[in-house]
Amino acid sequence: MSLPLLAVAAGIAGACWGAVLPGLVSRFAVEWPEDQPHPPPWRHGCPHCGADRLQWWRASGRCPNCGRAPTPGRWVLVPITAAVCAATAAATGPTAALPAFLLLAALAVPLAAIDLAVLRLPDPLVGTLFGGGAALLALAAVIEGDGPALLRAGLAAAACGAGYLLIALILRSQLGFGDVKLGAALGLFLGWLGWPAVVAGVVLAPVVNLPLVLGLLVSGRTDRRAAAPFGPAMLAAALLATVLVAVL
Repeated sequence: MSLPLLAVAAGIAGACWGAVLPGLVSRFAVEWPEDQPHPPPWRHGCPHCGADRLQWWRASGRCPNCGRAPTPGRWVLVPITAAVCAATAAATGPTAALPAFLLLAALAVPLAAIDLAVLRLPDPLVGTLFGGGAALLALAAVIEGDGPALLRAGLAAAACGAGYLLIALILRSQLGFGDVKLGAALGLFLGWLGWPAVVAGVVLAPVVNLPLVLGLLVSGRTDRRAAAPFGPAMLAAALLATVLVAVL
């Protein structure tokens, strides 16, 4: 399959995935009050009226009880997911590692949306990203006979996880343990591409985060004393590093 056709196919698949993402984001975008020692359960009902809803993949439209739709809606998530999947496919190319990086693209959008909404990176999604990515990259290593790339991916995941953990312990409220786990998962993908990609992903994250935080401050969604989401910047930096490695 030619690269343009591959990108178009990935974009169409991404659009289809984006059509069901509002329900997934609504399910996991649950705030965790600071005075509550244990995390609240993931949402099973409508966030507006509390009525029971269908499974998340069938609950992306309007609530049958109150008629309100999840936020963000399809008009936001469909084009973003399509663009991210298409760009990732174009950067990765028709390689054995493509399914792994499409998984990264597919989960990056809901993870970023949830973190922006409620400052949480759900373990089920991060765990799927890490476990699914590890399995798909292991399969790619077998197909391509590239054991060193898989070893490098594992080392990068461990290094990124340890590095973000150290930062979280030093900065405390500025970086959460969800970010640490996400950092380890992203290190897996970037490590597969090479150590320059790992460095680029780590360095670009705070650079990408700066305009995001400024936008949140200007819009009044946060203030200087409140914690700001770092997951969207980490995800965007990892995807950007994937593209830069392909271009450069």
